[in-house]
Amino acid sequence: MNKSAVTVMTAGIVFAAISCGGQQSSPKSSAELLEQRCSACHPASRATDKKKTAEEWEATVQRMMDKGAKLTGEEKQTLVNYLAATYKP
Repeated sequence: MNKSAVTVMTAGIVFAAISCGGQQSSPKSSAELLEQRCSACHPASRATDKKKTAEEWEATVQRMMDKGAKLTGEEKQTLVNYLAATYKP
């Protein structure tokens, strides 16, 4: 095998390892989404002990995203819907 082929193969392996290594598995439920994403910084009970309206949950989730919570737009909406339906006043 020549040096170019080895370099390309090595780069491919490194890229695959980097792109897969840091990813979390996709949550299977809204409760799992809460556990995976929110518990990275604090216990999930910090959210589940609260009672808020949908608008208040929207503001809370956005504030957490502004602080670094990793959520896609779809995950954000799923989480807000779940929190608003489950932990309402």
